[in-house]
Amino acid sequence: MSLAHPPWIERLAVRRLSLSLLLAALSLLLPLTWPTRLLAAWSVGGLSYLGLAWTLALRLDVHRTRARAMALDPPGWVAFSMAVLSMLASAAAIALLLKARGGSSGLDQALHMGLALLALGLAWVLIHTLFAFRYAHMYYHQRWQPPGEVPGLVFPGGEAPDYADFLYYALVVGMTSQVSDVQVQSRPLRRLTLVHSLLAFVFNMFVLALGINVLAGLLS
Repeated sequence: MSLAHPPWIERLAVRRLSLSLLLAALSLLLPLTWPTRLLAAWSVGGLSYLGLAWTLALRLDVHRTRARAMALDPPGWVAFSMAVLSMLASAAAIALLLKARGGSSGLDQALHMGLALLALGLAWVLIHTLFAFRYAHMYYHQRWQPPGEVPGLVFPGGEAPDYADFLYYALVVGMTSQVSDVQVQSRPLRRLTLVHSLLAFVFNMFVLALGINVLAGLLS
């Protein structure tokens, strides 16, 4: 099978990112305070990007998954930078959650709480979606998977994975900080899984501490 990828892949990716950035920029025009406005822009942009990315990924078969993974996956530092950005957005969400407890208006409190929780959820999903795309790239790219070698990830059933399989693997690592029924066969993918699991553990503890803090504040 040819490893060439069709040009529509690049066009669709550019349009998806452009639409997400446009919607985020338009959100900055909302009549809100600047911290709330920035968090709203992050939430709108992240929600639109994830919605479009997941819709496309879940529709691609194995052959299209391979073509897209080889054509579009960003360098490792880009994925890591996006993960750090998600962590910073979560810190902003914490600030708004704490601010909401002392707000003078019930409507403002509800708005702050809703945006902060949405930002936290989007940051969590975005981190693991980026890792899923990275797993797909490393699985199918020749640099990481020379012809004839055992695949870096072995999924149950022995079939070639599509994006839904990589999303499953990434979300399992994100929720549990460990692998389940997928076997990791290559050193580069073991290292990526290690980084992913450590980041997931820190982020999950971060969210848990936030939840306990906010619950204690509501009960006090």
